[in-house]
Amino acid sequence: MSDVPQNARQGRLIEGSLYLFEGAAAFGLISGAAFVSAIGQFLLGGILALLALAVFLRFKRRGKRRRKASQP
Repeated sequence: MSDVPQNARQGRLIEGSLYLFEGAAAFGLISGAAFVSAIGQFLLGGILALLALAVFLRFKRRGKRRRKASQP
């Protein structure tokens, strides 16, 4: 199978969600401050996830090095 249908589907999904957000903002259901706060929380979550992944990989690498040094 080709990636084209999956990419097109994902693009339609993103575009649809943006239209939904635009409609909600036009009716006054979502203010600018709430949107900025939500985006900030998503960015913070992403940064913390990357930090957790980096710590996990560092501990995993350190464990391999210790096992390799203890073997004769």
